Amino acid sequence: MSHDTVGVEADFSSREAAHAAKARLVRAGFARNSIDIYRRGDDYVVHLPTREENRNRAARILKGWALVESAKRGGWAAADGLGSHPLLALGVAALAGFALYGLTNRR
Repeated sequence: MSHDTVGVEADFSSREAAHAAKARLVRAGFARNSIDIYRRGDDYVVHLPTREENRNRAARILKGWALVESAKRGGWAAADGLGSHPLLALGVAALAGFALYGLTNRR
Protein backbone atom coordinates (compact mmCIF):
# COMPACT_ATOMS: atom_id res chain seq x y z
CA MET A 1 0.00 0.00 0.00
CA SER A 2 1.46 3.35 -0.96
CA HIS A 3 1.41 6.47 1.21
CA ASP A 4 -1.73 7.92 -0.38
CA THR A 5 -3.93 4.87 0.24
CA VAL A 6 -5.85 3.76 3.29
CA GLY A 7 -7.30 0.38 4.11
CA VAL A 8 -11.00 -0.27 4.61
CA GLU A 9 -12.17 -3.63 5.91
CA ALA A 10 -15.18 -5.40 7.37
CA ASP A 11 -15.83 -8.82 8.93
CA PHE A 12 -18.41 -11.27 7.58
CA SER A 13 -19.63 -14.52 9.10
CA SER A 14 -19.62 -16.55 5.88
CA ARG A 15 -17.54 -16.87 2.75
CA GLU A 16 -20.61 -16.20 0.60
CA ALA A 17 -21.33 -12.91 2.41
CA ALA A 18 -17.71 -11.81 1.95
CA HIS A 19 -17.83 -12.59 -1.78
CA ALA A 20 -21.15 -10.76 -2.08
CA ALA A 21 -19.53 -7.70 -0.46
CA LYS A 22 -16.64 -7.94 -2.92
CA ALA A 23 -19.13 -8.09 -5.81
CA ARG A 24 -20.88 -4.94 -4.47
CA LEU A 25 -17.55 -3.13 -4.34
CA VAL A 26 -16.76 -4.16 -7.91
CA ARG A 27 -20.20 -2.98 -9.08
CA ALA A 28 -19.49 0.34 -7.34
CA GLY A 29 -16.35 0.76 -9.44
CA PHE A 30 -13.53 -0.57 -7.26
CA ALA A 31 -10.93 -2.79 -8.92
CA ARG A 32 -11.63 -6.50 -8.43
CA ASN A 33 -7.94 -7.40 -8.14
CA SER A 34 -7.35 -4.94 -5.29
CA ILE A 35 -10.00 -6.47 -3.00
CA ASP A 36 -8.69 -9.19 -0.67
CA ILE A 37 -10.68 -11.75 1.30
CA TYR A 38 -8.97 -13.65 4.10
CA ARG A 39 -9.89 -15.60 7.25
CA ARG A 40 -9.56 -14.25 10.77
CA GLY A 41 -10.76 -16.81 13.27
CA ASP A 42 -14.27 -17.86 12.27
CA ASP A 43 -14.92 -14.73 10.21
CA TYR A 44 -14.00 -13.66 6.70
CA VAL A 45 -12.45 -10.22 6.29
CA VAL A 46 -12.86 -8.12 3.16
CA HIS A 47 -9.98 -5.64 2.83
CA LEU A 48 -9.76 -2.86 0.25
CA PRO A 49 -6.88 -0.42 -0.09
CA THR A 50 -8.24 2.80 -1.57
CA ARG A 51 -7.53 6.50 -1.85
CA GLU A 52 -8.57 8.72 1.03
CA GLU A 53 -11.32 10.42 -1.01
CA ASN A 54 -12.97 7.02 -1.69
CA ARG A 55 -12.69 5.78 1.88
CA ASN A 56 -16.13 6.85 3.09
CA ARG A 57 -17.90 5.38 0.06
CA ALA A 58 -16.07 2.05 0.41
CA ALA A 59 -16.70 1.96 4.17
CA ARG A 60 -20.40 2.67 3.63
CA ILE A 61 -20.66 -0.23 1.16
CA LEU A 62 -18.76 -2.62 3.44
CA LYS A 63 -19.84 -1.58 6.91
CA GLY A 64 -23.53 -1.25 6.09
CA TRP A 65 -23.69 -4.85 4.98
CA ALA A 66 -21.42 -5.98 7.81
CA LEU A 67 -23.95 -4.48 10.24
CA VAL A 68 -26.72 -6.48 8.57
CA GLU A 69 -24.55 -9.61 8.82
CA SER A 70 -23.91 -8.95 12.51
CA ALA A 71 -27.61 -8.48 13.21
CA LYS A 72 -28.39 -11.67 11.30
CA ARG A 73 -25.80 -13.58 13.30
CA GLY A 74 -27.28 -12.22 16.57
CA GLY A 75 -30.78 -13.14 15.43
CA TRP A 76 -29.79 -16.71 14.70
CA ALA A 77 -28.08 -16.95 18.10
CA ALA A 78 -31.26 -15.69 19.80
CA ALA A 79 -33.38 -18.15 17.81
CA ASP A 80 -31.08 -20.99 18.84
CA GLY A 81 -31.42 -19.93 22.48
CA LEU A 82 -35.19 -19.78 22.23
CA GLY A 83 -35.31 -23.15 20.46
CA SER A 84 -33.53 -24.84 23.32
CA HIS A 85 -36.08 -23.47 25.86
CA PRO A 86 -39.57 -24.46 24.63
CA LEU A 87 -41.45 -22.90 27.56
CA LEU A 88 -39.72 -19.58 27.00
CA ALA A 89 -40.59 -19.76 23.30
CA LEU A 90 -44.22 -20.45 24.16
CA GLY A 91 -44.27 -17.50 26.57
CA VAL A 92 -42.76 -15.14 23.97
CA ALA A 93 -45.28 -16.33 21.35
CA ALA A 94 -48.17 -15.81 23.77
CA LEU A 95 -46.93 -12.33 24.67
CA ALA A 96 -46.62 -11.41 20.99
CA GLY A 97 -50.14 -12.73 20.37
CA PHE A 98 -51.60 -10.64 23.18
CA ALA A 99 -49.76 -7.57 21.90
CA LEU A 100 -51.06 -8.06 18.34
CA TYR A 101 -54.58 -8.70 19.61
CA GLY A 102 -54.46 -5.52 21.67
CA LEU A 103 -53.23 -3.46 18.73
CA THR A 104 -55.80 -4.75 16.26
CA ASN A 105 -58.86 -4.37 18.52
CA ARG A 106 -58.45 -0.65 19.21
CA ARG A 107 -61.40 1.54 18.34
